[in-house]
Amino acid sequence: MISINSITASNILPKVNVEESVCRKASRVTGAPCSRSAYHKRSLIIVSSSKKEEVAVVSRRTVLTVAPAAALAAVIGSIGMPLEASALVMAKPGTKVVVLGGTGFVGSRVVEALVARGAEVVSVSKSGKPAAIKGAEKVTWQAADVLTADLSKTFAGADAVISCIGVIGGTDEYMQKGNGAVNTAAAEQAKAANVPKFVYVSVASIVPAAVDGIALKGYFAGKRDAEAAVAANFPSGGVVIGPSFIYGGDSFVVSPPRVPAGYGGAIEGLLSNGLFRFLSSVGGPVGLTLAPPVSVEAVALSAVAAALGLVNGKVDGTDAINAAAKTLA
Repeated sequence: MISINSITASNILPKVNVEESVCRKASRVTGAPCSRSAYHKRSLIIVSSSKKEEVAVVSRRTVLTVAPAAALAAVIGSIGMPLEASALVMAKPGTKVVVLGGTGFVGSRVVEALVARGAEVVSVSKSGKPAAIKGAEKVTWQAADVLTADLSKTFAGADAVISCIGVIGGTDEYMQKGNGAVNTAAAEQAKAANVPKFVYVSVASIVPAAVDGIALKGYFAGKRDAEAAVAANFPSGGVVIGPSFIYGGDSFVVSPPRVPAGYGGAIEGLLSNGLFRFLSSVGGPVGLTLAPPVSVEAVALSAVAAALGLVNGKVDGTDAINAAAKTLA
């Protein structure tokens, strides 16, 4: 988690729910009622840390543009408000990120997280249709086949490219092409356009170690080809995100296999238990089955963290992905 002292005051984002929380806290101290209109006004009610329990009204503009971050942290600390409710790690002004596969299961969440952090986002997918996400109107939605399209103009001026492109199922040739050739072409074009960072959502190392040679040969071959292309074209600016089983959404899906968030979260919690951790260490198909899955939100946030320069190298497995995601909290 990032300390509030390391964020400029302009990165603190007061929201209605934050204001409501502060207003209710003040109400408990002063005995005055906290109406809905009170916390919708363009001000924040802040409880003083003095023994007299005085209440001061500070304009939102003052907090955002004048008050130093350290002072704001002290105020938040005095009312017991968690940092997560009041701050986001923001992209630097003018940051441009291109998301390949930005309308998919993982990609749409990557796009949404980037928009929430102030980045300029371009999504490239075969359909080019906007995803049903918050802030969709702020995104440039582009239709293109990454394997064959000239993306030089799309990549021009980009600070990072995140590829969430991948396929599973079908023939080995189809899977190797859909995972390997497509992402190799993307990495090569990004390098030619002088993009400094390339983030690729691949697969955890425990997965091919357990089942490669048994099933999905083309899938794993394609993933290896893509990771090699990222390493070759971005020796210092390449990041590979390696999830195992990703869960999320609100429904069960057969292909690719996926369980909804509530069910998957319970499984992750159970398999993160020490006993299951020990049993999964045996490796092989049994070990893979007992390894904790990871939420799609964590995968998306870890990719965003990589694009913003907060993590490097290979982010391999559930624990590493969750840790990377928390750098954006």
